[in-house]
Amino acid sequence: MVLHFNFFDCELFFNKLNLTSSSILCKLIFELVVVRKKMKNLPTQERAIKKRVALLKAARYEFSNSGFDVATAKSIAARARVATGTFYQYFENKNDILRVIAENRYAELHEQVLILQNQGYLVGSEIESDSIDDGVKLETFEVFYRVLKFLYVYHMQETELHQVLEQRRSIDGGLNTIMQKGERLMRSIVLKYLSDFELSDPKAVSESLYAMGEGLVHQMVFGDTSSDSETLLKTGATMLASFFSLQNAD
Repeated sequence: MVLHFNFFDCELFFNKLNLTSSSILCKLIFELVVVRKKMKNLPTQERAIKKRVALLKAARYEFSNSGFDVATAKSIAARARVATGTFYQYFENKNDILRVIAENRYAELHEQVLILQNQGYLVGSEIESDSIDDGVKLETFEVFYRVLKFLYVYHMQETELHQVLEQRRSIDGGLNTIMQKGERLMRSIVLKYLSDFELSDPKAVSESLYAMGEGLVHQMVFGDTSSDSETLLKTGATMLASFFSLQNAD
């Protein structure tokens, strides 16, 4: 059975009920109905858990080195040294396992962000930490430099896999929803920093600045650049920070 989900119809329905959070509700319904409908139950026995982990590790390798179109359930199972039937015990198909990989990457990203926030490297910490000097406020350039640096290092960890995810998200709505969670997390860091400024629409500014920063990182990782990464990161941070220099000048 193929599920069809139309965001416009969903939002139209909730708008008729005078609900202001129609977009959020539709995204939640999409994730619950479409993204997670086919996800199978997680194994509980140690042996089964190890097989599932091996399949996920093998899938990351196959997608990264062979590409999504070439990789198959059979090739993934062979690399994990399990029967092809075992693959289907835990995953519906290779689209399903790619979504799980994306979920795991988001969990890894979220954990790294929390650690760096609590260490004072990224803005947005909600936890008091002895390692953070409350008397020191990061300069605008430094905030954007650190965000860009973090994004660059994160993308460089599994460049080929990230390319596969970017290519597939336009085809797989469920995968796109998962990846958007990571993007919202990073935009929230920029938005939290912008809360200290008197901006008429800080959300729009944060999304614009993040989009420019992400574009730079993608060019550095996937494009052809002649400059070294450190120079590009510093130049990008300077350009993003210049927005606030213009604001102050006004």
